[in-house]
Amino acid sequence: MRKVKLDNDDLIQYLNTIKALKKYPTMSEYRDEYRRLRTNDSPLIEAKEFKSAHTNLLRLDRKKKSLLEKFIEELNPISHASALASKSLEKVQESMLYRKTLLEKTPDELFALVIKLRTEAALEFQRSVEQSLEQLSDISSDFNASATKRRKFSI
Repeated sequence: MRKVKLDNDDLIQYLNTIKALKKYPTMSEYRDEYRRLRTNDSPLIEAKEFKSAHTNLLRLDRKKKSLLEKFIEELNPISHASALASKSLEKVQESMLYRKTLLEKTPDELFALVIKLRTEAALEFQRSVEQSLEQLSDISSDFNASATKRRKFSI
């Protein structure tokens, strides 16, 4: 079983990145506008300002892609690194097949799958903790009962 992340900072970062990206036009619109500025002999200062905004867009886009890559790696049941380490061609192919299937999904679907995976893992962890608490409670009550019996016998 693969290890599931316990914190959701990356999910929050992804949402914040998407929110920031909505403030900008798409990459193709930026490229078209920049080309128009450069070919129309617009003032250089205007092109530089436009380019700095484009740099912010590129940074946010790379961050979004990086987070999506991490989500794909988390969702892939066979880690590519462990598949390579096993030196099994079948494992490597299986890992690549899972990855290809995940790449076909939209970013929203990947995000939803990560939330589902982490929710299921958290619920399983919660059940495990509850079961451990019940066992400890039973052990404690058995221990207390046997301790009171020993005190009665010693008198």
